[in-house]
Amino acid sequence: MNLKSYIILTRKHLAFFLSLLFGFQTFAQDTPKKLSAGVVLGVPVTFFSVKSAPVGLYTGSVRYSLNKALSVEAKLTAGTFYNNSTGNKSKTKLDGTASDVLTYRTPVYGFNVVGYYNFHNIFGLNKRPESKWLPFVNAGIGLNIYKPWVNYVNKTSSRASSFGKPFRDYQFGVGTRYFINSNLDLVGGLEYHIAETYYLDGLKEKVNPSLDQYMNFYVGVNVKFGAKPWNNLVDWSHKNIENPNESPKLYSNWALDGTVGIPYMFTPVGYNFTAMAGIGVRHSFNRAMGLQFNIATGKVAGDQETSGTPKRGTPANVKSFNTNLTQMSVRAYFNIFNLSVEPQVRSNWNHYAILGAGYTSGKGDATFQVGNPTNNRKLSSGLGVQTIVIGYEARKYMTHNIDLIGGVDFGYNQTKYFDQAYNKPTLNSHMYIHTGVTYKIGTSKDKEHIDWSYGNYNNFKDKKTTLEQVPVIEKPVSEAPKIDTSSMVAIPVEPTPAPVSAPVEPTPAPVAAPVEPTPAPVVAAPVEPAPAPKTVEPTPAPKTVQPYTPIQPGSVAPPPAKYNVIVACYSINKLSVAKAAQAKFAQQGYDPSIYRSTTNSKLVRMAVISTDDKNEALRTLRKARKEIDPQSWIYLYNKQ
Repeated sequence: MNLKSYIILTRKHLAFFLSLLFGFQTFAQDTPKKLSAGVVLGVPVTFFSVKSAPVGLYTGSVRYSLNKALSVEAKLTAGTFYNNSTGNKSKTKLDGTASDVLTYRTPVYGFNVVGYYNFHNIFGLNKRPESKWLPFVNAGIGLNIYKPWVNYVNKTSSRASSFGKPFRDYQFGVGTRYFINSNLDLVGGLEYHIAETYYLDGLKEKVNPSLDQYMNFYVGVNVKFGAKPWNNLVDWSHKNIENPNESPKLYSNWALDGTVGIPYMFTPVGYNFTAMAGIGVRHSFNRAMGLQFNIATGKVAGDQETSGTPKRGTPANVKSFNTNLTQMSVRAYFNIFNLSVEPQVRSNWNHYAILGAGYTSGKGDATFQVGNPTNNRKLSSGLGVQTIVIGYEARKYMTHNIDLIGGVDFGYNQTKYFDQAYNKPTLNSHMYIHTGVTYKIGTSKDKEHIDWSYGNYNNFKDKKTTLEQVPVIEKPVSEAPKIDTSSMVAIPVEPTPAPVSAPVEPTPAPVAAPVEPTPAPVVAAPVEPAPAPKTVEPTPAPKTVQPYTPIQPGSVAPPPAKYNVIVACYSINKLSVAKAAQAKFAQQGYDPSIYRSTTNSKLVRMAVISTDDKNEALRTLRKARKEIDPQSWIYLYNKQ
């Protein structure tokens, strides 16, 4: 089977599989979500006759969860095994052992079907909604194609002109998923692969004719389609919360990153500082993680003093080099402080860990101590050599649509040729120290980028508050219950003593002169009501003192008054976070309370004031929108 036929067959199988998955998903719109997709980077440890240097194995997959424990996945893989520095000595006759191989390079592409079994029920994690771990085991089978290219120590070579017959690939492994939010998981683990071929290293060794096997250590992300906090992917159904039926906050997700900086290449040839620039389009799935496609281009150069007659291809023979590099990569951005917890303080800085992979191509000039100079020499083929990217980046919030950025990338380039000194033990990896600007696409003063959405607040600027923006009525307010019960308690106390003393006074009035009314003030009734307010006034006091924080499952803590300024909502499982926020708001001068509207609700609300005074509520709302969350709102509670 040639490559074209294999690709067509693979496409048909994958299209059929995807159509089934999307059909199931469409048919079950209201059922727990079952479809997800993943992108994974692996670094294998090989058990070949001639071990491979560290390489990247790239995997894209689609997974369908049959139920909470079982799922099946279809995945495509790509990678290249190679070794350019075996250190084997030259010899004229090959003997069929690993010492025959000078270098090899074998690209491999595969299609696998893998089954997964989740262990969270065995470990009791399915009874702990707060747990973010989902361990699993997996096993699968697939077909791989490959095209080896081998250079032997006797200066001969063997290079396949096309991809040959597919070989079977068996795998089994263990791993875990880590819950970021309802739409995104991190995934990591290891898989042991048994490839039914001897030639991934280009050699079937006579003295040890075992199949080529490898252990793949991987990490990646899994996107869960259509999942919500109250309707998670079925694997995570134990984390479902009550649907709050509240409009979600709207954020922008796209950004354009531009950078300029200095590349530094790790080479035994002397290195000169040059310049590099890059541009990337980034999509943030949530405040914790995003994915970027990046293109960077620049120049690396170096020179040194040489003497004598050094061997060609060695660093000592290179007098100077000047190489243009172009790097294309896909990178995952992890917002370090937002991965697992919600920040409790506003910050104008975000810090990212970066992990990615791609290809780097090079073309350059060089002069040598021995040999003719090269001009515009191509130092890579096709897309280029594989590059694994690890980096760090910091972002400074400037405006709603502009951030300043700075950081450093390390590119692990799997080549020795960029300085044109290829007979050496080290690769031409490079570092890119950069600064630049981020333009956040689709933002405005009323719509922030999701990178700056810290759970229940963001970096919005203050906006004017209008009455039309305020009411969010959850219970219909009728005219009948509008009576202020607190005033009803206070008013009857005052008039009751007056009628009691009044009917008693008129009877002695006819007997005595009109002077008799003077004793009327002597009656203790008007004086004694003075302590009455003392007994009445404590009744409103509990409205501000009433404890709402100790919320137990099944209990209901209603708001104490009609107008409630809401600044945040929390899961019932995050009461510790809510209490910490309550203490912080109290230090800012608010009177915060936590309440729960229904017995079965899995959400609690944070009100910074609960009052029957509408104007006081509006003043507090404006202040809260400026100091806490610009999307703070008023909940009208009707005590019926």
